[in-house]
Amino acid sequence: MPLVLTAVRRIATLGLCAAAALAGPFTTLPAHAAAGADLIITVTPRTDGAYSMRLTCDPDGGLHPYPSEACDALRSVDGRVYDLDLDPGPCPLIWDPVDVEVRGHWYGRPEAYYERFPNRCAMEHRLGPVTG
Repeated sequence: MPLVLTAVRRIATLGLCAAAALAGPFTTLPAHAAAGADLIITVTPRTDGAYSMRLTCDPDGGLHPYPSEACDALRSVDGRVYDLDLDPGPCPLIWDPVDVEVRGHWYGRPEAYYERFPNRCAMEHRLGPVTG
């Protein structure tokens, strides 16, 4: 009788392992991956007040004034903020620094960006609608 119970336990264990292996691909994705993109964008000018906004993509929204335009710009570079350069035109040579920080997830991939721009014009030329 103990030999039969041992065999039954082994078969049951193998069945549970097989079920777990098959269920793996159907598990739920983390919330940030399911949403497509979830980013917090903070803009800190030297002279004006700082502001932050949340941007979500797929669906486009969050607390961002131009979510569709910002998401489209980020989609063009697969969410890599460092690769954005939307309008490389000239800006005045005025030192009025603006810090921009972006943190969050782009389709499950962590995204972190920080850059100090010499002025608001340079920030807007580089990042466009992403900074609102």
